[in-house]
Amino acid sequence: MSWFKRGGKKEIPQSPVNPVAKTTAPTVALASVEASNADVETLEALSERKTPDSLADLFLVMEEHLNELELEDIRALVAALRQPPPLIERLTGGLDDPEELREAILSSPTLSADVLRVVNSAAFALSSPISSIEHAVAYLGTTMVRGLVLQSTVGQVMKFETDVQKAAYMRIWRSSYVASAAAQAYATALNLEHPSVHATRALLVNIGDLALISARPELSVIYATKTGLLGRVEAQQHDVMANSAVLSSMLVRQWSLPEDLCEALRHSLTPLTWAPDDNERSTEQQREDLILYLACRIGDEVAYAGLKDLAQFDLLAQESPDFFHVPDYLRRLELGGMLRVLADRSHGRRVQQIVDTFGG
Repeated sequence: MSWFKRGGKKEIPQSPVNPVAKTTAPTVALASVEASNADVETLEALSERKTPDSLADLFLVMEEHLNELELEDIRALVAALRQPPPLIERLTGGLDDPEELREAILSSPTLSADVLRVVNSAAFALSSPISSIEHAVAYLGTTMVRGLVLQSTVGQVMKFETDVQKAAYMRIWRSSYVASAAAQAYATALNLEHPSVHATRALLVNIGDLALISARPELSVIYATKTGLLGRVEAQQHDVMANSAVLSSMLVRQWSLPEDLCEALRHSLTPLTWAPDDNERSTEQQREDLILYLACRIGDEVAYAGLKDLAQFDLLAQESPDFFHVPDYLRRLELGGMLRVLADRSHGRRVQQIVDTFGG
């Protein structure tokens, strides 16, 4: 399947690396979070590095790059999943109020029982059991409990039977939980409107990965510990002609979820391979893409690399190609202050709580 390499044989439609025309978006007033002079100098230096061959060789597949036969295969994979319960629409639309979330869960006895079962399982290793949904919301917070509800909902439409599947399933969810809390924390620190929207996007961004291991159990091995995003994307595109971002966006569209969510998931991998110079999305869209991408990479660091203490994570010291373009985006988008946000325990306290609760 070498056509996914930039020098491959596959005929790609005549379009730039980013096939989406540049659009404008409302300007959002960012909080005054400035980078230090030292951080600015480091970002500039990192932006001058040569792109690793492994990254330069990968062509990120978008839905419009697939021919009709390939699209039919992906649609068949997505269509095999049943329509989820209506509650998933409410989840994507908010449910940020603890009382509203509690009432939504209690409206379904099956869901209530499932949430309590999961939260009291060995995965959480709580010192004392949680006996009610109200207790769960108060103890874990709305972000975590919304994730549990989504996990229960997805479990009704996908199958995870083998041990390798189940291990991959839990690793993917662990990453999603941390990413969701991180996205909300970053959006709040940057004074973005509706931080919960960013949290929801991060919670759902891996839905395509779950669909993939449900339909193709043998691909669960690519979600083993110590695996990186680049390697997983390469394996996905080699085996199913697409990647998790394509699957996620097609799946939420099939579920009739909001179009802005679909677009966010569609572009969730672009900061991996698109340099800022090649990215024709608006500045505001790139900022949102980067916040989602960075939150997801923090989730992956916890779920796949075993990160236990967020204070030990140094973004500028990362050698993985998964982070290669991030410094340049931070510099171009004037988001260097995110480095201070990442290092500030007050912003990351809720994220660290989830890492401590469900980090591995």
